[in-house]
Amino acid sequence: MNRLVEYHCLPELREHDFRSSIPVIGPLISLVRRLLYSLTAKWGVWAVIQQQNRINQMLAERLRNQEAMLAEWLRNQEAMLVDMDRDLTMLARTVAEIEVRQRQLARMLMDRSPERDHDESV
Repeated sequence: MNRLVEYHCLPELREHDFRSSIPVIGPLISLVRRLLYSLTAKWGVWAVIQQQNRINQMLAERLRNQEAMLAEWLRNQEAMLVDMDRDLTMLARTVAEIEVRQRQLARMLMDRSPERDHDESV
């Protein structure tokens, strides 16, 4: 199953890398942003990132487990379908044999002459 690889390789959240594309003063702007971020939000954001990464790992593991359970359930369903198909084939064969026998019995009844029935009953 391809999804197992996707769950296994889930990217982790990371802190934002502050960059600026403004010529000349861009590096200074990036430095100020990093400094302000470090003073105001870094530790809170870092804690949230760690928590979210753990949650993502737990969910990925749960998805892997459920996918494995679903794969097993599908294998069982396929086996049941094979058994049911075999049973249905046998049933169709039995019905066909009964229909042939029924036609034979109907012909035998049709072939009996009314005089013979009358003679046998007397």
